[in-house]
Amino acid sequence: MKLTWKSVLISGMGVFSDGYNLYSLSLMIYTISAFIPMTKITEGLLVAGSYLGAAVSALLFGLISDIEGRKKMYGIDVTLMAIGAALQALSQNYSELFLSRLLLGMGVGADYVLSPIIVAENAEKQKRGRAMVITFAVMWGLGAVLAAFVDQLTLQLPQSLAWRIVLGLGAVPALSVIFARRKLTETLLFLSKVRPDEKEIRDLEKEGVNVKIDIDKGSFRERFMSSLFLVIISAVLWLLYDIYSSTFAIYGPITIAYNLGITPIMFTYIAQFFAGIPGQLLCIFLIDKIGRKPLIVIGYTGVSIWLILYSLLLLDPSLFGLYETGKLTGEGAVLGLTFYMLNYLFSAMGPASIIGSGMVTPELVHTKIRGTSQAISVAVDRTASATVISLFPSLVSIIGLGGMVGIYGIVALLSALITLFLVPETKGQELDRVKRVVTKI
Repeated sequence: MKLTWKSVLISGMGVFSDGYNLYSLSLMIYTISAFIPMTKITEGLLVAGSYLGAAVSALLFGLISDIEGRKKMYGIDVTLMAIGAALQALSQNYSELFLSRLLLGMGVGADYVLSPIIVAENAEKQKRGRAMVITFAVMWGLGAVLAAFVDQLTLQLPQSLAWRIVLGLGAVPALSVIFARRKLTETLLFLSKVRPDEKEIRDLEKEGVNVKIDIDKGSFRERFMSSLFLVIISAVLWLLYDIYSSTFAIYGPITIAYNLGITPIMFTYIAQFFAGIPGQLLCIFLIDKIGRKPLIVIGYTGVSIWLILYSLLLLDPSLFGLYETGKLTGEGAVLGLTFYMLNYLFSAMGPASIIGSGMVTPELVHTKIRGTSQAISVAVDRTASATVISLFPSLVSIIGLGGMVGIYGIVALLSALITLFLVPETKGQELDRVKRVVTKI
């Protein structure tokens, strides 16, 4: 369906922007600290700034999208992202930089509510999983790769200028789709289930889409209460995923790369091209064939195994026949990189591409409450992630990188069990059909 892939392209650029902006800060954080003094606490808060902004905006945009429609707010999200990204490059002190990250995060939070919903509500059931993985997991990863490439291009420039260019260019991908998002039609399901609009329906019919009106007679409260358990489970799953994945995304290129003896740029390329992208391709190929649950459970089990092995290597290299040092070198570095890449591959194959794509909530709840439900997931996730990210530098200094990696391995195992026992399968089902199934739970 033309509508499916049009939604993927227009929505994906917002996620691409998020990948670029999150990763660019991770690559430049220590460069920035040379010009804008920061303590461990203020550094953590700066990194968490976009998450705090996202938590606030998600709730507002989610509620409005259920009342006024998805299209009404679409385009405003990437506008906020573009302004926030541009203001980073002009910041003269910590307060200005923090506020620009906060504004950037408000755009990201809005986008993480609207884009998954728009793709889900416009996609064919047989292609919905594939479409959402491409929109989010693939586009986010490509944004991260571009951030590393831009960083590499600025290596010969003065550092005082380089970090401003790297952060400021994050406005470009967001700016590229503002107009296209404003012109996108209202989603197929919102028009058919919540609020029909003759002009929007005519626009969809011109694209060859047949809109069948079937208004949901249930009240907002009724629909929300019947889905509350799954809303909570979805929020917890996303929260647990981001607790470790966002920390790795931000501090991985510096902390882990240093521990393994490679540069942050090289670490980014290796992670994406040898683990991230291959894992995403596997997910794209399998998600609409074997389903969401098997990929999440298998992926998280692999993540747990490889992170625990990596943790043991960091805590006691002698377990692997290696000499203990403060930094992995030689065979230890190769083994550490192998463990980390296998963790990344399994994550991309399942949880990163499905949970990290914000796919769980939109597929499980009613159209009438989809925006609010997704907003709750985003707000809970971003608030918890902001807290963990803020504390990460301090926690690493207390319990060490090995201890933190071990904790993340346990979190992955817990997430696999929650998915296995509490999350319904949605493969190949119309969103309406999924609603009838989960209402019985």
